[in-house]
Amino acid sequence: MFSVASLVTPVLLGVCVGAIAAERVVAPSGTFVAAFVRPWLTAFGFAVGGLTLALFAFLAAVYLTLEARDDALREDFRARALGAAAAVFVTAALALLLAQPVAPRVRAGLITVAWSLPLHLNTGLAAVVAIWALWRRRYRLARLAAGAQATLILWGWALGQYPYLVPPDLAITSAAAPRRTLRLVLMGVAAGSAILVPSLSYLFRVFKAHLREEPGA
Repeated sequence: MFSVASLVTPVLLGVCVGAIAAERVVAPSGTFVAAFVRPWLTAFGFAVGGLTLALFAFLAAVYLTLEARDDALREDFRARALGAAAAVFVTAALALLLAQPVAPRVRAGLITVAWSLPLHLNTGLAAVVAIWALWRRRYRLARLAAGAQATLILWGWALGQYPYLVPPDLAITSAAAPRRTLRLVLMGVAAGSAILVPSLSYLFRVFKAHLREEPGA
């Protein structure tokens, strides 16, 4: 049950992202199927779902290379991470190809905007570093590079549809709370972080102390 849930959840998350990028999440009209089913069932949506699944699998395998204490298990995660890295490349190319007719706003943002080239170069660099580090069994470096790659991919989607949260109707400015509320929330986050961050740091130091003694880490 856990493995099936871990498989389905990233796919459906990617399908939701694909539907938003394709501007199919709009005010419902027509039949139930037309309003609540058909917008999600597109080739582009499932391509983004496949990309999301591959990216989740890649991150999990890379991170588990440091968690594994058995050499054979670490090698298994390494092989899975390399395979997932190839799947990320294939599914990303497929999603970009399918975006042309259904998500032109995001596709244009990922290709023609001034920041797109630096973003792609840095994403590609992070991917190459992650694969090289896995190949050379530099697992800590691979973890950092894989995290950077996933973060840049997420930023690519966000910047690709900027200034919209849910295009074409809901922009960031129209969805934002009043400025006074935002200031209070920011103050609350800062105050909470002053307590939470040291606590999390201590928690990780306690439970991850064995990694400092692991070979290859």
